[in-house]
Amino acid sequence: MKKTFVLLVLIGLICANASHAVAQEEHGEKAGQKVEERHEESAVHLAARWVNFAILIGGLAYVLRKPMAAFFHTRRNDIITGLQRAQDAQASAKARMDEIEQRLASLGAEVSALRADADHESLLDREKILAEAKREVDRVVEQSRQEIERIARTVEREIKENVADQVIERAGNQLRTVMTQDDQNRVVLRFIKKL
Repeated sequence: MKKTFVLLVLIGLICANASHAVAQEEHGEKAGQKVEERHEESAVHLAARWVNFAILIGGLAYVLRKPMAAFFHTRRNDIITGLQRAQDAQASAKARMDEIEQRLASLGAEVSALRADADHESLLDREKILAEAKREVDRVVEQSRQEIERIARTVEREIKENVADQVIERAGNQLRTVMTQDDQNRVVLRFIKKL
């Protein structure tokens, strides 16, 4: 309420000052005035204008003091907050940059370690594959050996049977040609006697 009253007084003074200035100009334009009166009046008017200006500035300062103080205080806090955020962002960026530089510095060691691991795993895989291949070869060799032995036994048996058949057949042929009917009867008799 008090501020509104002061603001109305200031507006009234401005209006009064403006109407006084307009009246002064009309009065100064009249052809019959003397230069001395004009000079005295202009000095009084000049002093009145400065007083009005000082009152206007004082009134505005009084009315706008708190809003302007709040505005400047808020603006100051915003600037301080912005500067703090910028410093935090700069510190964060520096920390990330340091971390990236450290990771880049250790990247060579990590690559070497990865290569060593890959070489080791490759060697283990190679040994594993060779061991599996050797086991497979041994298995195939053993199966082949067993198959060969089986085939050899079969062939040996067939050969023995063939030889036996041929021996029996030759013996039979010889016996038929060498043995007569009497010889055959004697052999049968001996056999019966033994029984």
